[in-house]
Amino acid sequence: MSVIEEITVDTRPSKAVVVDSLTRDISVEACVFDLIDNSIDAARNTIVRISGAEELLGLPESYQGYKVDIEVGGESFSIADNCGGIVAKHLENSVLRFGERSAHNFGIGVFGVGLNRALFRIGRVTNLVSDTGLERIELNFDVDDYLATETWTLKANKLPTQGKIGTSIKISSLSNETSQLLGGHDWVESLILEAGKRYGKFFDKGLELSINGDLVNSQLVRLRSDGPYGKDSKFFRVSEDVSVFIESGQHVHHRFSAEPDYNKGRNTTLTSDYGWNVFCNERAVLISDKTRKTGWYTKFHSEFYGFVGEVYFSCKDPSKLPWSTTKSDVDLNNTAYQMALVDMEKFASRWRSNAGNAKGMKGRDEVLTPTPVSISKPADEPSKPETKVAKPSPSAPKPSEPVKKPVVKIDHNTFITVLPHDVDERHCYDKHLALVHEAKRLNLSDLTYSGLVLIRMLFESSAVCFLKRRGLHGEMKESMIKSRNAEREKASKPPLTEREEKNSDPSIDEIIVFLQGHESVWGDVSVNKIKHSLTKFSKSKPLLNSAAHNNFQMLNKHEAFAVRDAVLPILRHLIQEE
Repeated sequence: MSVIEEITVDTRPSKAVVVDSLTRDISVEACVFDLIDNSIDAARNTIVRISGAEELLGLPESYQGYKVDIEVGGESFSIADNCGGIVAKHLENSVLRFGERSAHNFGIGVFGVGLNRALFRIGRVTNLVSDTGLERIELNFDVDDYLATETWTLKANKLPTQGKIGTSIKISSLSNETSQLLGGHDWVESLILEAGKRYGKFFDKGLELSINGDLVNSQLVRLRSDGPYGKDSKFFRVSEDVSVFIESGQHVHHRFSAEPDYNKGRNTTLTSDYGWNVFCNERAVLISDKTRKTGWYTKFHSEFYGFVGEVYFSCKDPSKLPWSTTKSDVDLNNTAYQMALVDMEKFASRWRSNAGNAKGMKGRDEVLTPTPVSISKPADEPSKPETKVAKPSPSAPKPSEPVKKPVVKIDHNTFITVLPHDVDERHCYDKHLALVHEAKRLNLSDLTYSGLVLIRMLFESSAVCFLKRRGLHGEMKESMIKSRNAEREKASKPPLTEREEKNSDPSIDEIIVFLQGHESVWGDVSVNKIKHSLTKFSKSKPLLNSAAHNNFQMLNKHEAFAVRDAVLPILRHLIQEE
């Protein structure tokens, strides 16, 4: 085939089509939240920079000193913050570039369209001014002028800094529809309430957001700490990137009918609060959801009244989190979300069982009492164990020399509980999960004997669960029965009956012997380290038994910590590995 001429096919998008596709299905409220997201990301970047911890992975402990102020009216919309400002080169190359993915670690402005669509959706004229303390930039943007040209670039001015760090955006020339919306009292009140729900975690950490001069308060639904059935929780990682923390329990103000302070009228006002709340990097995505997307395959009904669940997904790369581009829905196909759904359904099912038990107590005229709350400060609850960056100064951030603080990481010499909080609970369920939680809470220094007994129990439970996951529990039981029958034969005793075999569970010694004799159970890991820890556990067994059974032998916390450190590798492996 002979080529007469090579031609160039134009595939450039039309500006009007791009703008229309960005703004067609997005609400003004969602655009406002996109702008708040950008301010929070700027604050997080500033916190990390000031702490001198650029390489840390994790979410800040505090946003104290950072403020976002929004003014809404029928003539214009404006947002201003003191969260660090936009660097000129970033404005040149990425900030307004369509589809440029966010470079914010643990960010919430992720898809590269939030600022663009806010400018196009809210109004026609924008003035953007940003000052980093080292440089100031100003951009004036007219949507109609921009659409009328073929060029995709804009002109902005770089100016001397005025020393007032932050970014301000004012959008005017609103459409009639948007003007009526932003000028309406009810819409503004709704915006304030919704912002309190979406950003409650940040407000709890000190971030201040005001709308038309009114400070927005956190509207997060709280879990009851003294509920008669306690809380359920679970932490696990999906690969090395995404971590998941799930917690559920009773609404802080809800009471079962069998409780002495039950109030039907009060319970009725709480109905809209029940359900699952889903967070991505601490930004609420779903709020009080009661649909199939959060596992309610059985229709949400009165048996679930009082139930509140929270799921926290966190990741350095926010594009891996299960949220939609509007950040008001979840991606049901996301692997991390699918894994979380399994436990969400289990926790909801457990609540239903507890509610049935409470209803039965009421029918028997029994009183359901709350759980006593410890007066002393308890050990920390198991939570997302990311390394936290240092807290910022309460004053506004300054771009001067960073104040470096030492980073304290969890290691075997600094944590005082039986297990560190970063142990992955993905494969833990029911009693085993409860034991892991107790091991993360129990202070081995204060409760030395209890801690040693817990280590023994935790080993047995973790080993059994591990062997079941590996499909080797049946083989271990066969080995146990064979060994026991051999001993009985030596003692001229009959072998175990079929019923005895069925009801027999392996002892801790039999578990150790099986693990030591089957190296194949360890898989592709550092076998020597695991075997060495198992040997240490075997040698520590007499001391663990003494903690439970010897009425006279004294033990001290130094012995307890030595045992814990020696057996931690085998415990971690048995709990975490597939």
